[in-house]
Amino acid sequence: MVSKGKTELRLDLTAADGTSVYETFQNFRLGAMPYYTLHIDTGVGTAGVSRNCAIKDHGGWWYYNCAYANLNGEYVTPGTQRPVNAEGGMTYHSFKRWESLKFSKMMFRRV
Repeated sequence: MVSKGKTELRLDLTAADGTSVYETFQNFRLGAMPYYTLHIDTGVGTAGVSRNCAIKDHGGWWYYNCAYANLNGEYVTPGTQRPVNAEGGMTYHSFKRWESLKFSKMMFRRV
């Protein structure tokens, strides 16, 4: 779907304490299989920008400098950290560091 035209990605994140943030990324697209390389512009919003540690961090995500964003990470009780390797939880470092999030939603649309 994202290869059919200019696409925008939006992330909505909620922490255990109920605080919520968002980030919108312009020009979101994925490369061809089998690697599905992420191509994206800098984000704009309130979450802050966080973006090859898939095995170590237990998640299918587009890693750069390990898991500063790991929204497909292992679900851990919200507000806590994964006991071993905190990056492996559902985290977004620039929002709540390694604290596991309660909720994340990823949406995309053509613009």
